[in-house]
Amino acid sequence: MLPNAKFEVVVPVEAVHGGHVNNVKYLEFLENARRPWYEFFFGLGFRAFVAHLDVEYKKEAFLGDRLVIHSAIERVGNTSFVLAQTIQNQNEENVLKAKVTFVAISVETGEKMRIPDELRES
Repeated sequence: MLPNAKFEVVVPVEAVHGGHVNNVKYLEFLENARRPWYEFFFGLGFRAFVAHLDVEYKKEAFLGDRLVIHSAIERVGNTSFVLAQTIQNQNEENVLKAKVTFVAISVETGEKMRIPDELRES
């Protein structure tokens, strides 16, 4: 079963620079939302390595904002797949959209591997 596709964070003071959330902090939020996914992938016999990250910043977020990160598998290839992630604020406005392309690396061999059928069927 896929991990919970919803992750919440309240913007902490250390994420704010110049009055709004620093662009790099959003990437940390996305990474934290992916942690359960990494455990899921490991259970399928592979580690997921980021090959490409495409980010569109849509709206500012501020100290104390409640952000919800939604994650879903968008596309599955032979040895790679794309996880789409969206950050929305407490008003359900899109703050950021990201597409993360991963390569599957076998836990056993350390080599690229075919994406398991369990992920393809999800």
